[in-house]
Amino acid sequence: MATDLDATIRRLEDVPVFFVGGLPRSGTTWVQQMLNAHPQVLCVGESHFFNDLMAGIGRAVLDYTSRRASGVGTWAPSAVGPDRARMLPVVRTAFASLASANLGDHDVERLVVIGEKTPDNVYQLHRIWAVFPQAKFIHVIRDVRDACVSAYIRFRAKLPADMDRPTYIGFYARDWMSRITSAREQAEGQDYLELRYEDLQLDTEAQMVRVFGFLGADVGSGVVADAVRVASFEALSGGRRRGEEDRQSHYRRGEVGGWRDELTVEEVALFEDIAGPMMRTLGYQTETAA
Repeated sequence: MATDLDATIRRLEDVPVFFVGGLPRSGTTWVQQMLNAHPQVLCVGESHFFNDLMAGIGRAVLDYTSRRASGVGTWAPSAVGPDRARMLPVVRTAFASLASANLGDHDVERLVVIGEKTPDNVYQLHRIWAVFPQAKFIHVIRDVRDACVSAYIRFRAKLPADMDRPTYIGFYARDWMSRITSAREQAEGQDYLELRYEDLQLDTEAQMVRVFGFLGADVGSGVVADAVRVASFEALSGGRRRGEEDRQSHYRRGEVGGWRDELTVEEVALFEDIAGPMMRTLGYQTETAA
């Protein structure tokens, strides 16, 4: 007998999907919170669906198929396990199940799109479009200097003890270049939207009208303004204003250009040596000439 959960998952399997990604500390969580505040949009928080759950499902299915092929524990003719193509519906149902577990206060009948945010999704684009050919992707991009400073402060305790800041800058700047370059190459011909953190800060509501419109959600009747208000820095940080720093909080400072208070001249030059061309391509002003 079908249950309410069965009906919910079947409904979610029919809803268009999207994914959000970008480097850590680029604003992906802020975007996810605003998206999830819209009554027609469900955006699951950081689940690592593709690099964790899907990978685990894949290993389990391939292991099962291998055991069936070898006849382990079987004395009669054995069934044939599913191949990779037949695994895709399993993965899609798993995503719908994940969404159902994270519905919160959303009315499933009102949803026009469901999605998920994990920064590493920018490395999973080939898998995303293999499983969900019609999926939309939102790539959140932030000035590499601000993003790196924020990441270094946030993750310093988890880094190797001998990794100093210049070394981390080199690692982060190269990763920033790699992710953006790879995403742009893979996004050719796909539903792909780049969203700069700085533009989002400058006019949050206008940028979210653009994002919600991209997803096919309602942008009228104050719904965007409500989503922006619910997920404002003040609301998420517990009342602090932008620029008021709490280094222990996920929502540390929430402003543009804070790198100027942190980086040395040599560190700024290091960023530009590695990522200068891409910075200028994306509209970020550099301290040195091209």
